[in-house]
Amino acid sequence: MFSIMKKWFWYDWILVAIRTIWLVIIASAGFVDPSLITGSLGFVLSFALVIYLVPFIVRYRKEAWYLPIEVMATGFFYLYLAYAAPGLLWSFVLLVITIGLASSRTTYVWTGILCGIVFPLLNGWIADLLPVEFIVSCSLGFAIGFAFNILVQSHQQARIIQEQNQLLEQHIKRIEELTLLEERSRLSHELHDTIGHSLTSLIIGVESLRSTVPNSQIERIDSLVGIAQHSLVDIRKHLHQLSHAPLSHSLSESLQQLIEEFMKSTGTTVKFRVIGSEILVMQKINFCLHRCLQESLTNAVRHGQANVISVQMHFDSQQLRLQIEDNGIGMEEIQFGFGLSGMKERLEQFNGILSIQSGSGQGTFIICHIPLQTEPVHDAIRLLIVDDQVIIADSLKQILDQHADFIVVGTAGDGREALEHCERSHPDIVLMEIRMQGMGGLETLLEVKQRWPLMKVVFMTTFEDSLQAATALECGAEGYMLKSIHPREMKEVLKLIYNGGTWIDQSVATRVFEEMKRQREQLKKIGSSLENYPYGLTKREMEILGHLSDGLRYKSIAVKLFLSEGTIRNYCSILYSKLGVNNREEAIKMARTENIL
Repeated sequence: MFSIMKKWFWYDWILVAIRTIWLVIIASAGFVDPSLITGSLGFVLSFALVIYLVPFIVRYRKEAWYLPIEVMATGFFYLYLAYAAPGLLWSFVLLVITIGLASSRTTYVWTGILCGIVFPLLNGWIADLLPVEFIVSCSLGFAIGFAFNILVQSHQQARIIQEQNQLLEQHIKRIEELTLLEERSRLSHELHDTIGHSLTSLIIGVESLRSTVPNSQIERIDSLVGIAQHSLVDIRKHLHQLSHAPLSHSLSESLQQLIEEFMKSTGTTVKFRVIGSEILVMQKINFCLHRCLQESLTNAVRHGQANVISVQMHFDSQQLRLQIEDNGIGMEEIQFGFGLSGMKERLEQFNGILSIQSGSGQGTFIICHIPLQTEPVHDAIRLLIVDDQVIIADSLKQILDQHADFIVVGTAGDGREALEHCERSHPDIVLMEIRMQGMGGLETLLEVKQRWPLMKVVFMTTFEDSLQAATALECGAEGYMLKSIHPREMKEVLKLIYNGGTWIDQSVATRVFEEMKRQREQLKKIGSSLENYPYGLTKREMEILGHLSDGLRYKSIAVKLFLSEGTIRNYCSILYSKLGVNNREEAIKMARTENIL
């Protein structure tokens, strides 16, 4: 009982105060003026105490029974009081106010008729009094109580809205922090890979002029080189992060352009050769190999003191292999400093391997190997495009129709239309916007996976949302990409997914994996610290049940607990199963009825 009272608000205490005042009036009446009670004083007081306590107990045990029991018990008590103590009939108004306060929009009609008309009329008839005045006062009391109830409901809704706003502010603040962190990481990466590369070229270029300047300028040359080297060291202290800057050229063209700029700035001879027939690769792989070559060229000149470098780009149906060989001084012991570690991390994101061979006076030989997970597509991939913006759906259809490997079997404007198309044409891949008017993307995904388990669904959306991406993958989606993706990369992604792969845009993948890791750690903590809760509930399930009881929705609970909405839904499914209920309303009702919380 005390645990329940801790959660009371000011209006709960007002209700208790009115009922307590009523009990004091009834209890003191027999002592202040014994003539007011003609019946047994002990029986009246005992009956009043029952009327005072029983509805309270019922309210917090079986809330659905509270109002009928309150009305019937109070009505019969005053029918008896009209016979045993007619002078106390006016106190009925106090209880009528509390009944009006407890009534809702679905019950106020029958409670108002009983408390405002029926019982006052019967009381007046039994007490042989004119009931009109009594009816008016009781009706007015019920109206006051019901009006106060509307005020309470407004207050509760305002409190929920305020809590939702606070959660939203916390969520926005967290997004801002993540955005700032991501931007800072991106800038750190760009400083290392662009300005760092330029500074290295500057150092080599200035050094190449040393022999042509007078001896009086050598000190200035040393000073300039020292400043550039110091700046380069500072820049290389930043962490490597993948950049999202798109490369507009093919892989061989971007590597060729990088080599030409490097030779022009440093005077170093670089021989470039492409072996095999070039194939289209995703922009992320293009960018990865571009940065690996950039780092290798820089290291060959700055650390290896090489003047001739050989670069070979091997294209194969099963793999990509970038080889960089220089004639520098080499390394007695290979040390994975910041640059080499960054190359290794980049390659590992695509299941790639970095191999390095070097020896003192033997130069350095580097191989960057990336396996290709996609198999050649022999049959055209049948696509259904779903987007509530017609111009986007038509544009995607036009882009994909130009490629022989794709056939767009149709377009749809919402989820229901998409399901009709799937029933008729059975596409291989459904390329769908996640947010649409009417039937949304996630709801459509669940229906597609239930009816056609082998059909693949790829979400394409405008905004980055790691929580949304995680939920989509948990529900069975094979891909999550942004509409800003380059058409060439989009086609490669669709081929990858068609051949059994899964793809998520790099801009949200890191945060999704961090979220999944955090969820696993939290689940382990929960598993290692189980407490004894009713119905075998865990500490996390009790916490979620509490939030449900406070009126929070799944998404708000997910934000508050830093979990995905899909994880919260899984928790709730297990929670409902343990309680033996079917939905959140029954779970909340059971929690309050049996005082689980």
